[in-house]
Amino acid sequence: MLQLASMLDANGIPHDVLTSTPALTHLAAHRTQAGPGRARRLKWWPGKRQRSSVQATREDATRALRALHRLSLIDHTPTTPNQAVRVHQLIQRTTRDTLTPHHYDHTARTAADALRAAWPAIERDTALAQTLRANTTALATCAEDALHRPDTHAVLFRTGYSYGRAGQVAAARDHFRHLADVARHGRGTDHPDTLAARYNLALWRGEAGDAAGAAAAFAELLADQVRVMGEDHPLTLVTLSNLAYWRGKAEGDYPSAG
Repeated sequence: MLQLASMLDANGIPHDVLTSTPALTHLAAHRTQAGPGRARRLKWWPGKRQRSSVQATREDATRALRALHRLSLIDHTPTTPNQAVRVHQLIQRTTRDTLTPHHYDHTARTAADALRAAWPAIERDTALAQTLRANTTALATCAEDALHRPDTHAVLFRTGYSYGRAGQVAAARDHFRHLADVARHGRGTDHPDTLAARYNLALWRGEAGDAAGAAAAFAELLADQVRVMGEDHPLTLVTLSNLAYWRGKAEGDYPSAG
């Protein structure tokens, strides 16, 4: 549990993140005891990854958080569920430093899975959405490479979308520009992650007020999608529709929203 918390925002981690299904699976995989004072006996052979046969529960996760709180390793405040867990940055750094490179990357991806699992489809709670974005930013700060291997993690796309839907269109644009640059340099222009990031960059570039820039970006993207996926692919057709829209906006054919 402390390993997961060490990857996230020191200023507040939502309770639902650390009790999500990915977090519970992580706890079960690293469970060492079946109960107080009873060591769990597991079959072992070289190279076997040890996993508990019993899935951890939300109650198990909460008990783990309370134990860490009693040890003064975290501050667990269940009455503020959006920021239920706070961890000193020094403890986070010390915890991360104990991980092997493989375990570090795996824990980072698990933390990203937990964030994505806790992210509501419709963001009615703006404070929660802001906290989830802050946690994704903290995770990317300490483990960005892991979030792009073997592919760009979905939580990074979800974060950019969240920025835009919160009205922070410039932040959404900049976020997707960074994702596009990282994907292009790491996996090439034709990789699906690169194309998806470029699509979102073009979209939020337009929403940020640069209709002409959005149209130009969609035109470049369309050419690559036709070459890679074909002119009849659904994603190609979506880009074609957006190109027509933003060209119209740039030429004054579409009135401004609102």
